[in-house]
Amino acid sequence: MDGLPSVFAEVVGGVLLVLGTATAHRALGAWKTRAERRIWRPIMKNGRPLGLVLTCRHGPLPRSTHRTSINEVRVLLEFTPTLDKIGIEYRITDSLDAADSELSTANLLILGGPAVNDVSRRAFEAIQDRLPVSINLEEVAITIANRRYAPEYDAEVHKVVKDYGLVVRCQNPFDPSRGTAAFLVMGCHGFGTAGSARLLRDPGLARQLAAEVDQRDFVAIAEIRVHGQEYGTRIVESFLFPRR
Repeated sequence: MDGLPSVFAEVVGGVLLVLGTATAHRALGAWKTRAERRIWRPIMKNGRPLGLVLTCRHGPLPRSTHRTSINEVRVLLEFTPTLDKIGIEYRITDSLDAADSELSTANLLILGGPAVNDVSRRAFEAIQDRLPVSINLEEVAITIANRRYAPEYDAEVHKVVKDYGLVVRCQNPFDPSRGTAAFLVMGCHGFGTAGSARLLRDPGLARQLAAEVDQRDFVAIAEIRVHGQEYGTRIVESFLFPRR
């Protein structure tokens, strides 16, 4: 019986050590992802799941599986580890099958511009009057605040060498309660979409963007330098929505 107190103390000590290690591990993880958490805070606050809306196209036959671009698949693969680390639950949404009733109940990350993604088109039309600057997406270029950002091409191999992308954070335009948030990510080409998405997951870019916009809704323009299948992204400028 004399040994019971010491055994009990060892058990309690072991439990406390495990709990302390787990708490320290969570704290370290939160510290490492602090920049991304600042960008995603509106979504993390409301606790709703995230709908990842991919640009989909019909297949060649009536019963063919819907198709999406390799660049958006790449974005998806790059994004999901970040979402897992910061604790955001997500689901994949097909742009061809997304009804307003479904879009209104979740936070949204919409990939692809209005010309190719119908959900992006509907969302962009809904927020047009609230944007902090004029944006023209009708050409293969982005004109924002009367400045035109157009891709550049290698004349010999006819490939994109520089692309531009746009990231918008705003209230979910499909949610009449205004209780959810949305990100719109688009580019002149697929490289622009994939490259500008890095503003939301790359620690360095997320830290820079968070310092510029804080908790305000925003529009950000990104420049993407393309090197084969690799690319580098930088933030060109950002604009804030009016305060709510």
